[in-house]
Amino acid sequence: MISVKKAQQLILKNIGKGLVGRLETMNCAGRVLAGEVTSPENLPRFKQSAMDGYAVRAGDLERASLKVSGKIFAGGISMQVLKAGESAYIATGSPLPGNTGAVVRVEDVMAEAASIKIRVKPGKGDNIRKAGDDIKKGARLCNKGDLVTPQAMGSFGALGITSLRVFQPPSVGVITTGSEVAPVSSRRLGKNQIRNANLWSLAALLGAAGVKPAFLRALPDKKGLLPAFLGKLKKLPEIVILTGGVSVGGHDYVKEELEEYGVKRIFWKVAQKPGKPMYAGARNRTLFLGLPGNPAAVITCFYLYVLPAINKYMQRREVFLPETIASLSGPVKAGGNRASFLRGRFNGGKVKPLPGQGSHMLSSFLRTNCLIELGPSPARTLRAGEKVKVLLL
Repeated sequence: MISVKKAQQLILKNIGKGLVGRLETMNCAGRVLAGEVTSPENLPRFKQSAMDGYAVRAGDLERASLKVSGKIFAGGISMQVLKAGESAYIATGSPLPGNTGAVVRVEDVMAEAASIKIRVKPGKGDNIRKAGDDIKKGARLCNKGDLVTPQAMGSFGALGITSLRVFQPPSVGVITTGSEVAPVSSRRLGKNQIRNANLWSLAALLGAAGVKPAFLRALPDKKGLLPAFLGKLKKLPEIVILTGGVSVGGHDYVKEELEEYGVKRIFWKVAQKPGKPMYAGARNRTLFLGLPGNPAAVITCFYLYVLPAINKYMQRREVFLPETIASLSGPVKAGGNRASFLRGRFNGGKVKPLPGQGSHMLSSFLRTNCLIELGPSPARTLRAGEKVKVLLL
């Protein structure tokens, strides 16, 4: 067996880097920029009102009464200039006359039939948004290597940036194995059948990582099916994820059949719980990651090994889960010659180990937002308040 850290290093060593492509901006959330992005125009594009109110000249703020000469609404045409003694009603976001000195808020005037009296005088320039007040034309918005966030979409949309150069995600195929596994949609299961939860888990985890699976395939435990399926593919994806068949059972054929197919073993077995039978291999530019079949082990190993490989391929700066230190909210048993990853609930600097930690148990993942990592150690019970490392999901 090798350590978790060593296994992660070996996987990252055997994954390539994504190509650069231009993609519609709306589809770029979660991608990494392949170049600098600059603003093509000012934002706001024109001088506009920040309030519903009345546009007035700076020199007219002291007048007792001002004539209302027009109304200006968003998307409409603005008056060119205000004459002495004039004001114009203006809605928020509307274009201001060129010589506007301030906008008096609606609630700060006394409006009459065709005139206003200013009750609360604004300062010069108050309630005015200047062109480029938010973003100036030519300003650098993002650097190469930055992650495109959903929060950035508003700025890109307002500036008309409809496509971006980003690093492409890897193509990833998923193969689940097991003669006992039936489709999730099955209404009548055989006496000893289970539904294919792993296929759903991995499809969702890949989607959250910005990857659309190249294929999702379920194979029974029968010799020859795996290499036959792989041999029919026109092109192997950059990553193939497999679940089940990597332990030492009588029907665990995955390791042998992959290696007969030409996959070179990188490692087999990691000193961790759950997920000890984890397998990794490579054939040309394809990385094969064999995850144990138990569903909790599948999800745990995805976060520890598959996600970092995807993140590196997509050129993300941070490839591993973010870490923090938290205080245990209750006791937990620790110890053994393997690292343990417990499902937990992190909140306010404290972490609670959840019930249902068996590798076959999925219920705890309904509330899990972190993994508690406990290193190898002599057997002991960690008390409430002790500090532990937490990997945030």
